[in-house]
Amino acid sequence: MTLKKRIWASLDDYVPPGAGLACVGRNMANYYFFRALMRHGTFDEYHFFLSNAAHRSQFMEHHGSFLSELGIASKIRLQDRLNLPQALSETDYTVFHQSDHITWFNALCRLRNSQNCSVPVTSFIHSVSYQSHMAAYLEMLHCGVTSHDAILCSSQCGRQVVQNSLTSLASHMNLPVTRPRLEIVPLGIDQGIQFTTRTEARQRLGLNRQETIALCFGRFSEFDKMDLFPLLQAIKPVIQADPSRRLVLAGALHEPSYLDMTRAWTRAMGLADHVTFVTDPSESTKSDLFSAADFFVSLADNVQETFGLTLVEAMQAGLPLLVSDFNGYRELCDEHSSIRIPTYWTPIEILHTVRPLVDDRTLHRLVAQQTAIDIPALTRGLDRLFSDAGQRERMGQAARQRFETHYTHASIIKRLEVLWHDLKANFIPVAPHPDPMAMRVFDTFGHYVTDCLTPDTQVKATDFSTMLVHTQHHYPLLSGMADAVDWPTVISLVKAAVEPVTLQTLHGIPSLPHWKIQYMLAWMLKHDLLSRVTPPRRAL
Repeated sequence: MTLKKRIWASLDDYVPPGAGLACVGRNMANYYFFRALMRHGTFDEYHFFLSNAAHRSQFMEHHGSFLSELGIASKIRLQDRLNLPQALSETDYTVFHQSDHITWFNALCRLRNSQNCSVPVTSFIHSVSYQSHMAAYLEMLHCGVTSHDAILCSSQCGRQVVQNSLTSLASHMNLPVTRPRLEIVPLGIDQGIQFTTRTEARQRLGLNRQETIALCFGRFSEFDKMDLFPLLQAIKPVIQADPSRRLVLAGALHEPSYLDMTRAWTRAMGLADHVTFVTDPSESTKSDLFSAADFFVSLADNVQETFGLTLVEAMQAGLPLLVSDFNGYRELCDEHSSIRIPTYWTPIEILHTVRPLVDDRTLHRLVAQQTAIDIPALTRGLDRLFSDAGQRERMGQAARQRFETHYTHASIIKRLEVLWHDLKANFIPVAPHPDPMAMRVFDTFGHYVTDCLTPDTQVKATDFSTMLVHTQHHYPLLSGMADAVDWPTVISLVKAAVEPVTLQTLHGIPSLPHWKIQYMLAWMLKHDLLSRVTPPRRAL
């Protein structure tokens, strides 16, 4: 008996972003996930539906050598996204998985329903604090998302946010709370940081081998990561008690003005000789930073944070954690591997009232700036970890063990494959729903044009197109048009229209999807390769 192929598919390319953006958590998480799936996944094929030929070339440019090294290049199928409806109707996909739950999730579920196929759609969450997400959640309640589709939440805290948002919308809009499964699946690391010895790392970084070093690694941005000022306030008396203690602040430079303020306040507090700044570190420098540190500090205070991938990296490095008791941080680590510092805020109603009128950046900053870290508790935690090498050793071992148990990609991919199999096995197709959010361009703008082409419209090849075919010249195609216009097919259509012929007759000549022939015929009329034949007027 021939076993049915298991095929994983996506609309995403998992290409790492350009310089300066690669260190953003979601980008790194998605890139790590792609490489882990390719390394550990057991699917027979992987289909990527990308925008155009240039997009497919970009995919291979970034991933081709890696896929070849793994020996799985033959499993990869790169397809034109315009072919997605036909592919859904003809191929029994195991799952369509997206890198986020906002961009294409709803549209993909709706298209799946219109093709009456049984393929679940899944996606990861990342940040869940943006006002624009509410429109996507509202659509999710009535677009045909099913209980056999799933949003993969990296933390219980993140899951609760999505659940709260859907429940609130359903209540206010008097809609049934039909939602996808909300599954908790953490982010992970596989081929992540490559560590070296503490001595070698400190030598390369120019750090004193005798100092005790706390590392705080995260992008320099107070409006969507963390404010470092409370950490400086808390660490001052700890360093004054023992000048052999050092704080290293490192990460991507997203807000230069904030970094300038932080440097200035460090000098004003008399800490300049004990705080080292490292901006936009390379992968090798990042490795050295984690290898050189004695423990890791991260005091997230921003609702934009959902998980905390740097904590997983620190656990992989075997570092004790000193973190804020905030969002997914409290789930990532336990009492054996971390010290968690209490956080507090005051609900301020006006921020709810003006939320739709305030940009996300401003809102994030305002909320974060009244989210307090318990500074006396933070000072005590810093002092404990700076002072007690034995405790650091025990906590570091516990952190490394926790990483091996929960956050390796090998185990996470295995867990995901079980979930995907379960969703597929139990999927029940649902009736298609009309899309009230869609702008149907040819209906909405139908009054713009003089007339519409119909199957009975008669056309004829122009002298210009006949000349191109005879001289074997190629009409220039704009960027991105090669997926919609196939030149050999254009030639066959020109030859078939030497004498007047209806568009309906031309539709059946090439063996291509109907929509593609329709499109090419309209394109040929636009570019003077075909002309309309006006029927003669009847005599009065």
